[in-house]
Amino acid sequence: MNNIDLKGMPFNLNDEEIKWVNETKNNMSIEEKIGQLFFLIGFTTEKEVLKSVVNNIRPGGMMYRKTGQKNVVEAHKTLQSASKIPMLLAANIEAGGNGLIEEGTFYGHQMLVGATKDEEYAYKLGLISGREAGSVGGNMAFAPILDINKNFRNPITNVRSFGDDKETIAKMSSAYVRGAQDAGISVTIKHFPGDGMDGRDQHLVTTHNTCEVDEWRESFGMIYEKSIKDGARGLMVGHISLPAYMDKYASDKPELKYYPATLNPVLLNKLLREELGYNGLTMTDATLMTGFGQMGKRKDLVPESIAAGCDMFLFTRMPEDDYKFMMDGYKNGVITDERLDEALTRILAMKASLKMNGKTVDELVPDNFDKINKEEHDRWTKELAYKGVTLVKNDENLLPLDNKKYKKIGIMYNGNESLEKAVFGEEEKGLKVYEKMVNALNKQGFEAFYYDFGNIMNVLQDMQKPLDEWTSQFDAIIYLTKKEVMSNQTSLQLNYKAMGFDAPWFVKEVPTILVSLANPYQTYDLPMINTVINAYSATEHIFDAIAEKIAGKSKFEGISPVQLDFKEIPIIL
Repeated sequence: MNNIDLKGMPFNLNDEEIKWVNETKNNMSIEEKIGQLFFLIGFTTEKEVLKSVVNNIRPGGMMYRKTGQKNVVEAHKTLQSASKIPMLLAANIEAGGNGLIEEGTFYGHQMLVGATKDEEYAYKLGLISGREAGSVGGNMAFAPILDINKNFRNPITNVRSFGDDKETIAKMSSAYVRGAQDAGISVTIKHFPGDGMDGRDQHLVTTHNTCEVDEWRESFGMIYEKSIKDGARGLMVGHISLPAYMDKYASDKPELKYYPATLNPVLLNKLLREELGYNGLTMTDATLMTGFGQMGKRKDLVPESIAAGCDMFLFTRMPEDDYKFMMDGYKNGVITDERLDEALTRILAMKASLKMNGKTVDELVPDNFDKINKEEHDRWTKELAYKGVTLVKNDENLLPLDNKKYKKIGIMYNGNESLEKAVFGEEEKGLKVYEKMVNALNKQGFEAFYYDFGNIMNVLQDMQKPLDEWTSQFDAIIYLTKKEVMSNQTSLQLNYKAMGFDAPWFVKEVPTILVSLANPYQTYDLPMINTVINAYSATEHIFDAIAEKIAGKSKFEGISPVQLDFKEIPIIL
């Protein structure tokens, strides 16, 4: 029998809830027990398909990406109705309720919160995310992100992190945990043992946390320990290794030195469970990532992740295949009865801690998003925007801009596609970000206009004009960028069209301001621009905040949450 303390943190169960956990376990078939290990991706909202998945796999949880409110509610009700045991229903609500609900609040990326240096804003991020997700039956946040963005080349952490200062990250992460759990949902702190050191993306390769042991304990370890002490019930394990720890504590297992934590019993048991004292639920990060798949044959890796110490298995290549691999692993002794019992105990304890046992479907999926205080959430979002926007450079004392002297402002845009367009082929809804910037500046008395700088026809026409004729179009130029984090993207550096003519070659000809709506390290690509504003998130209020600060109507209050000295951290091959 495992020695999990169900009455202690983070589950804090009472006798009745512990009785439910044990009775539920004892009444489950082996097929049901194996099914509970799976956390599937919500790839459809069609009722019959969802019912079939639940009947065939009996999963412990499912995670949806951003979907319309009505569709989310319908899918969640279908899942909870079809499932014998209530399901964990999660979402990547890292920046607000919009991570689950299309109509939800986009409060701001964690780095915008980090720029405020005020944990109240992180608490509100957790509270908004939890309230809105919970209003449609979501009960688990795949957030907050505890990663330290030390490597400016990392293409996946970036604005999703609170920054690179360990103390700031620790207090912000802990505040999110409190906010989300006060809203009635669980968190899943991630990505253990910590991303942000490697310059690559674990979606594409097994990455490495290059900290020495003492350095790790004083940074990543301290951050995890604080959120654990504040009651984090869930933890996501990354496809990330920690070689220095393995050298020190498992030198007799050299084959595991570069093994990702998802498959590494030393990191999961000695470091996480024993040293950090973590008693909660663990799950793998998405197992469709190459960082997981490159380590061996999938039929072996599926059960090995549970055997190593992960309690749940996130996403499948093909549900029936992975279920068979997991069952075979149990039958062949890869997953022992003791390990299976331990994983199931934590899965059911998580559900009991969320008071899911005994609830009706309507109680599990309340459908009350429309009753959420949207005005309050919008007010908090506006406060965050004005508090977080950061003036990084004003070396030429260009700001604030006088709207009489600098009347005509050309907006030139360089950014990447939205996730929806890149992955799902869906066009972005509403105004483009450069149109929002134009409108916000015009409200401040400027005559701003979008200049399509990357259009090759414009380039050819421009090259036929005398330089003074071209520059006379502008009193100032805002070079607007939004190079945004996206899975499977290898770099956050800017891309150019039109033979590089759309790079800011004109900075000595026309006063120029760089405004980054995402990647805060854009000055690495654009060191020639001496006036720089970082906004970290393209929320609805961010544009007015930027425009007012450019016009001098509002002070810049944000403090850069990352160092901009561009130190290189070598990768391990």
